[in-house]
Amino acid sequence: MLAILRSPEAHAGRSAPRLRVLGPVDITGATGTTEPATVPRLTELAALITLRPGIDHATLDRELHPGAAHLAELAPALAASPLPGKLTRLAAWLGTSADGRPHLRTDQPDGYAFAPTVSCDWDEFRGLYRRGMRSTSSTADAALAHALALVRGAPFAEAPADAYGWAEPERQDMLAAIVDTAHELAVRRLQYGDHRTAEAAIFRALAVAPDVELLHRDLFYAYASAGARDQLVRAVNRLDALSRRTGRDLDPDTVALLRDLLAA
Repeated sequence: MLAILRSPEAHAGRSAPRLRVLGPVDITGATGTTEPATVPRLTELAALITLRPGIDHATLDRELHPGAAHLAELAPALAASPLPGKLTRLAAWLGTSADGRPHLRTDQPDGYAFAPTVSCDWDEFRGLYRRGMRSTSSTADAALAHALALVRGAPFAEAPADAYGWAEPERQDMLAAIVDTAHELAVRRLQYGDHRTAEAAIFRALAVAPDVELLHRDLFYAYASAGARDQLVRAVNRLDALSRRTGRDLDPDTVALLRDLLAA
C-alpha cells in the first residue's frame, strides 16, 4: 500500500487525451496543437464538458462567460460569443483517435460530451473509491490507495482567479471524497498495524484539506498507537498553530481525544 501512495501518478503515460483536475488542471495526451496562450481557457472548457457531460451550448456559454448576457444588452454588436471558436480550437487540439474519430465533435445539438477515448482523473478516482468501499479486503484497500495516488494537490490548484467559478460544487465534492478515502484507508491499515501507510494516506489528504480535524485525529491516533510520542506532540503543535492562525477553536472530539492520548 505504501508503495502505491509513493509511486508516480499511475496513468501518466497514456497517449489519449486525459484531463487532470486533482491538482493543477491540465490536459495530457492531446494529439493536435494549439497556441500556448489558448491553453488555459481551452482547458477550462474541456473541464466543464468533462465534469458535466451533455451540457448544452447556452449553459456552456453562460458558465464560461457570465458577463456576456449583460454585454449583449448594452452593446449587441460586441456580444458575439467566443464559444464556437473555442470549441473548434479545443477539438483541433485534442485531435483524433487511432481510427481517425475526433475526441470532441462540435456538431452535437443534444449537448457536448467527449468520446470515450478521453479520460479524467476524477472519474478514475470515483471508480477506485467505489471499488475500495465494496469490501475491506487487501484488494479494496489497494484501490483506495490508488485513488489517493491520483491526487497531486488541491482540486483545480493554481487556476487563474477569474476561472473555474462554476466548479465550486465539484471542488467541494472532490475534497470530501479525498478526505473520506484517506480516513477510511487509514482506519483500515491501522487495524493491521500498518502505521506508515496510514500516515501517508492522512498526509496526502491533509495537503489538500489542512483544516479538517478528522484527519488530524486520525494522525494523532496513528502516532499514539505506534508509540511515537514525539511525532504525536509535533502533530499536536502543528494543529495548535493552525488553530491560532485561523482563529478557530478545536472540535470537542479533538480535545477529548488529545486528553486521552496525552494522558496515556
